[in-house]
Amino acid sequence: MKIAILGGGGAMGGIFGGYLARAGNDVTLIDVSKAAVTAINDNGLTIEEKDGSQPVIKVLASNNPASVGPVDLIINFVKCYHTEAAVRAAAPMIAKETAVLSLQNGWGNAPRIASIVGEDRVLVGLTYHGGTLLAPGRVKHPGSGMTYIGELAGKPTERLGKVIDTFRAAQIETTQSDRILDEVWKKLAL
Repeated sequence: MKIAILGGGGAMGGIFGGYLARAGNDVTLIDVSKAAVTAINDNGLTIEEKDGSQPVIKVLASNNPASVGPVDLIINFVKCYHTEAAVRAAAPMIAKETAVLSLQNGWGNAPRIASIVGEDRVLVGLTYHGGTLLAPGRVKHPGSGMTYIGELAGKPTERLGKVIDTFRAAQIETTQSDRILDEVWKKLAL
């Protein structure tokens, strides 16, 4: 699967992007930080795991979405106040079948994305993985947990199944939710 990660130079974007790239997907980490893009392209992405291992994953990074071209999936990990700008900048990567998945913390990101790309493109998720950015191109992954993904409209689709299968193949424990907005509220309540 061809995947772009918005906020890919950050902790969570790096962890998910690194795992997906390591599993053989064509992944590009998109980030506005020139230091992050340079570090990842020059040295790879290092993920410090809870068990002490520090794999270095070769993955592309860019601050130019137009250079990536159309993708199958865009995963949005930017801070909520950058959502609209990031999704608008991602326009060159959006083709007829591109899905946009928000794995951001907080409430209201999916409607913001839908107002730009259309509700039919939007997947919503949340994750209980944790991450810390240590330096450009270096993230700490202190703990993992379940990731929930669903269609914004609630009904399961073939593309949702493909995304879940892709995440599972990348060793990201993932489950489908037909009531994903309820799951987001549960996490907010925590």
